[in-house]
Amino acid sequence: GRVAESINQIGGATVSTGPSEATMAASLLLSRLAAARRAVPHALPGALAARANVNLGKASLFFRPFAAQYTPPPQADRMGTADLCDVHMPDPVDVMVPRKVAVCEPGYFNDYGGKLRFHGKISTVLCFENNPHVRAALEEKGEGRVLVVDAGASKRCALLGDFLAETGTKNGWSGIIINGCCRDSEEIGKLDIGVKTIGTHPLKSSKRDKGMRDVPVSFAGVTFKPGSYVYADMDGVLVSDEKLEL
Repeated sequence: GRVAESINQIGGATVSTGPSEATMAASLLLSRLAAARRAVPHALPGALAARANVNLGKASLFFRPFAAQYTPPPQADRMGTADLCDVHMPDPVDVMVPRKVAVCEPGYFNDYGGKLRFHGKISTVLCFENNPHVRAALEEKGEGRVLVVDAGASKRCALLGDFLAETGTKNGWSGIIINGCCRDSEEIGKLDIGVKTIGTHPLKSSKRDKGMRDVPVSFAGVTFKPGSYVYADMDGVLVSDEKLEL
């Protein structure tokens, strides 16, 4: 209404906006606005001309509801989860189609490691309030892998501390994702390794029951399989059976 009023004042035109004339009204209004833009800078003082141009800009934006969406090109050096979703999950979110990438439940994890973006091939541990296999895995050569630990979402103790996190860093692990807790979080935040857990707890875990190594584990709405790939950053966690590229 303000845009049409401004044009009425400038060009003396009246535009009908009845429901049955919406398309013609929009076309006529834009035509008048274009003419006004050409005429106003020469005919009116600077302040009024600026106001007309502002109104024209608003109208142009208002009458572009079907403009194509712009997606910036992915940044391959980052391997961010947002870029990976744009490339590997192109179908609209509300369309029921098979997808090769699974997205973990948002807000499930907290970040504690010094590396906030990490990815790699998955190795798993299945345990509950016991971490011998976590230690054994991190003492191996990581070769850029990500250790995924299903600890049953226990919040009664921590399966990872600064010593084991540092061991993983030195041995070349890219990251650690735990469906459970860590401790020494301030020190872990200084290490060049990604660490995502569901929380912190100051009490260490038990050592009696080793659990299982390299079996499929499911939590946060997805299944992590040994040999598959995981991609993590502050936006979320993605899981794919195949290695993803940008």
